[in-house]
Amino acid sequence: MIRTTPLERLRLWSGRGIVAAAALLAVSWWAKGRLPTPAEIRPESLPEPVQEETLREPFSFPYEGRACRVRPVASYEIAGLVVTHNDIHSFADIYHDASSVDTKDLCIVWGANLEQGDYLGVDFWSGPFTCYARWPAGSRFDLAGISNSHLIADDASVRRAIAGVRIGDQVRLRGLLVDYQMDDWEGFWRRTSTRRDDGDCEVLFVESVEVLARATPGWYRLFGLARGLLVGLPLLWVALFALQAHRGESVQLGRL
Repeated sequence: MIRTTPLERLRLWSGRGIVAAAALLAVSWWAKGRLPTPAEIRPESLPEPVQEETLREPFSFPYEGRACRVRPVASYEIAGLVVTHNDIHSFADIYHDASSVDTKDLCIVWGANLEQGDYLGVDFWSGPFTCYARWPAGSRFDLAGISNSHLIADDASVRRAIAGVRIGDQVRLRGLLVDYQMDDWEGFWRRTSTRRDDGDCEVLFVESVEVLARATPGWYRLFGLARGLLVGLPLLWVALFALQAHRGESVQLGRL
């Protein structure tokens, strides 16, 4: 009969923890970012975006050793439900890197699209610079009530706030619709749309970010916990295995 040592028992439980963490990761990945129901939509998320004339003069700000030149087009405020966003840190996004002044794009739905609830049956997804929506026949969904906003900011706290926005959150952004150019773009300007019905994206210089309601915060926390456990527990398992081998204990590799 093989005697089970304390290290062997601890390694056994760490192995079981790995399996449990993997299951938790799968469940929390599926549950996080669930879009709220119409009853959970805040009244502040329903109004149309507000766009007005601005007297702001062109300006520039430094970012990662380069100058970003900005031409204000209009003042702008948008509130609504974040249904998808891009990931500028993804390997699939070849257009952004650590020096990119534009932070994540937020694809936001507002107004009647949220009141009638058909958005829950819409598939939303993002590309590096775009968001897409696909819905079944018979659904009531107005493409003029959704927008994809490219976001830039010169304030580190605003950039952190944008980075913290998640799918399912209800948010309000205030700032300026702008055209902008980095000083090494050789004359190219990224230009903003000024209409919600043309299918083009808004470019928003963000001055404030307000999260009106967080989506599934518990599931996001569990997802983060599961990811951490799936890093730490395998390392613990290997360390215990090495320690057992160093002590000359009989190691049972097949046990989890």
